[in-house]
Amino acid sequence: MLFVNLTPEEFQKFTHNHFSHYTQTRVNYDAQHNAHLLGVKDDNGEVIAAGMFTEARALKFFKYFYSQRGPILDYNNIALVDFYFSSLTNYLKQHNCLYVLLDPYILENLRNADGEIIESYDNRMLIRTLEKLGYIHQGYPVGYSKTSQIRWLSVLDLKDKSEQQLLKEMDYQTRRNIKRTEEMGVKVRQLPIEETSRFFKLFKMAEEKHGFSFRDEPYFEQLQRDYQGYASIQLAYIDLTEYVRNLQQKLDSLNSQMKDVETSLQESPNSKKQKTKQTQLNQQITSTQRKIDDTNKTIDTDGSILDLAAAIYIYNDYEVYYLSSGSNPAYNAYMGAYKLQWEMIKFAKAHQIDRYNFYGITGDFSEDAIDYGVQQFKKGFNANVEEYIGDFIKPIKPGLYRLGKLTGKL
Repeated sequence: MLFVNLTPEEFQKFTHNHFSHYTQTRVNYDAQHNAHLLGVKDDNGEVIAAGMFTEARALKFFKYFYSQRGPILDYNNIALVDFYFSSLTNYLKQHNCLYVLLDPYILENLRNADGEIIESYDNRMLIRTLEKLGYIHQGYPVGYSKTSQIRWLSVLDLKDKSEQQLLKEMDYQTRRNIKRTEEMGVKVRQLPIEETSRFFKLFKMAEEKHGFSFRDEPYFEQLQRDYQGYASIQLAYIDLTEYVRNLQQKLDSLNSQMKDVETSLQESPNSKKQKTKQTQLNQQITSTQRKIDDTNKTIDTDGSILDLAAAIYIYNDYEVYYLSSGSNPAYNAYMGAYKLQWEMIKFAKAHQIDRYNFYGITGDFSEDAIDYGVQQFKKGFNANVEEYIGDFIKPIKPGLYRLGKLTGKL
């Protein structure tokens, strides 16, 4: 085996043929200024391991290396693991590295949406091997962190399932909400980068609701540029003028039906069937008229086009990732978030992508969890929870690394 710097073409070919995260892609590498493509080739010159490592300054004079959701290799092949990471240490020493961080895309447990383990993966041999090589496993944290990738992901398996089957397997209320968005005429379209502000306005509403602060607007603009067509912002919106028009058509039909019922009752005043139908029609007419009146009031105050919800997505050969989103709570009745998810699930199916990744949750499955509502929303789509192995840190210069930690400069 040979530890080598890979060409972008070699890296692209390998990640295309091996399951990998969107951060471990050629398109992400092309957007980086300081990245290393490090791999292993077998005796036949075939690439059998690959990883992208970014570098950044640490303690002014040194470098910190990070492989986000990488590197990509067969972690059950302990000989390969040992060779790759032993060789990596030598490489990092040559590049003035202070320490390196990894968070491999390796499952620890597959759970249902309530947190119950469906399948567990034995990673003890891997952890022992990495620890022998100087890597310190950072444990199995629950919750969100500003210093590491989320360890718990909510993922919907799309493989070999039709749209009809996916709908059928969803929670009844989720399925019903999707249908209602279609009845109301909620639409989804991609925003050009120039309209990122429309997304960001909704995103800020989510920040205020959940009490967090994440990124500024230029970050999301740059993310779309970096991923060159593999990232997009999708907006769910409704045209209230069109909605009122459809409601009016429905009302006209109901009134027409009511005339027929009244005619029938004149002929048969004691018909229970017609009386029941009259009662039902009265309820529907009242409800539809109320919706028309309420919607016209909203048009007067807010305009006819409402931005309901928006999200930024990234996809690769294996997954569609739902990364960050926001919605206007004043318009929750139009359920734009449900329409967004369903349209992007259909996008994944149309592109033969087998996984729809709702992305992070805390891993706290109690009703007191800060993201309990978010978890229930994702659960409604029949997504399972994937718990990942977590972070590994290796100090390449242990003394200086400990000093940096003690002084709080790392």
